[in-house]
Amino acid sequence: MTKPATTTLPLAELKFPKLDIDALFAAQKANLAVVQEAQNVLIEAAQAIARAQYDWTMDMVANGESALRSKQPGKPEAFVADMQSTAERTMAVAKQSVDLATAAQQRVAELVAQRAAANLDELKSLAA
Repeated sequence: MTKPATTTLPLAELKFPKLDIDALFAAQKANLAVVQEAQNVLIEAAQAIARAQYDWTMDMVANGESALRSKQPGKPEAFVADMQSTAERTMAVAKQSVDLATAAQQRVAELVAQRAAANLDELKSLAA
């Protein structure tokens, strides 16, 4: 009966990569800071949009109340001018809302892209 051959691994030659825990925590902290900044950008945009739409709504309510309170019917030209003014104001508020949302999305995309590039650079330095 022959003895099974046992192999010994040279553990002294086995090298594990060094891990810089402080660098990993710093990277994660920077990631969280970017997430928080992106969240703030989006919240500020949402608040600005809500304020603009609230002001527009209050103007519409005030115009409607004044129209209901008037005792005399208005002239057709005045009605058409009022409707045109209302439509222009509505379009301006809609455009402002879209512009605010687009600007916020672009800023968030820039933040995320910058952080992704920084993460890639940090991974390259850790692997070296």
